[in-house]
Amino acid sequence: MKISAVNGQQHQRIRIQWIAVAATIALIFLTGRVRAQNGQSEKQPTLHVQVDANDQVAASMTSAYRVHILPVNTTRSHRYSPLQNASGAPPVSPSTPNFEQAAPESLVSTTTVPSLPAPGFYPSDLTNPSHGKIVTSAQSNPVYVDCAATCWGTPATFLTNLGNSTFIHVADQYVGLTTNGRYTAGTAASVTYPVFTALSDNDMLQIVHSAAKLLGTGYGHIYHVFLPSGVDVCFAGTSSCYSPNNPATFAFCAYHSSVTFSDIGHVLFTVEPYQAVSGCEVTQPSPNGALIDSTSNVLSHETFEAITDPDPSTGWIAQGSLPVDGAEIGDLCETPTFGYGTFAIGTKTYEVQPEYSNKYHGCANVP
Repeated sequence: MKISAVNGQQHQRIRIQWIAVAATIALIFLTGRVRAQNGQSEKQPTLHVQVDANDQVAASMTSAYRVHILPVNTTRSHRYSPLQNASGAPPVSPSTPNFEQAAPESLVSTTTVPSLPAPGFYPSDLTNPSHGKIVTSAQSNPVYVDCAATCWGTPATFLTNLGNSTFIHVADQYVGLTTNGRYTAGTAASVTYPVFTALSDNDMLQIVHSAAKLLGTGYGHIYHVFLPSGVDVCFAGTSSCYSPNNPATFAFCAYHSSVTFSDIGHVLFTVEPYQAVSGCEVTQPSPNGALIDSTSNVLSHETFEAITDPDPSTGWIAQGSLPVDGAEIGDLCETPTFGYGTFAIGTKTYEVQPEYSNKYHGCANVP
């Protein structure tokens, strides 16, 4: 009986200990969820993925590969609409071809304007005449290459804030939905990848394939590949690069793309090199500093474009005027200096560009 009593007491103590452990685990889980809801999404689990031989083969067996770049911030990389700019000076004439253009600051507006009589038109409105694909809801999956998430500031936090903001609803008019919570920050992935020289877009395809085969494909995922400081990337066989230390080839800050892999199907992704460099960073000072706001600005730009024109130049693009022909929702609202006002996105204030709104015939941060 005495032994039984002792055993019973031991069992009771063990039971209490297990209850305490379970309660601690539940508290940790609940705290993690609360933090995530408050925008602390850098705490979310990160899946480590490894590029292998199958990813290398898959990168060479693709179709429907489309790309749209965000040019580096130089005077030669921007075009303007035929309207005058804010200073009243004549518009800058286009000098070299590029993939994306900016609208003059005179287009920035958050108020409605009267309708033009036929056959007039606003030279910057977006159209989708071919009824190309759009993204009605998606997870954004950050893919961190050779560095922790903090190397780029707080990209997952920004994606969470963006998805919970009124700003994201600027895209509603193009996708035909107004419900909340359609764009979320999904599982992140970390990748260790050897870097000997400048990477190529083929390397990006390998990295994207390694993540997408585990986390999912199709229009419900947008992968954001973040490259650390000092790593350049070029399009294979060209001199078009992200290369801050080599101005002769420094052509773009980021790009968004889509591709169909023969084994896993269609994948949407963006490539986000390090943005806190001259030519890509937003004008300083900014609320969160050059790293966070410059990363967030380009991430926002590419996310909106991946939503409204996921397969570049088949969705919503400007076609009304030659100077802005082919521009997407973000292109029309760049300024030549990447200088923007600040506004709240979710729980934080950022310096990021607005997005083009057909509703206002200008650049807006509200739907």
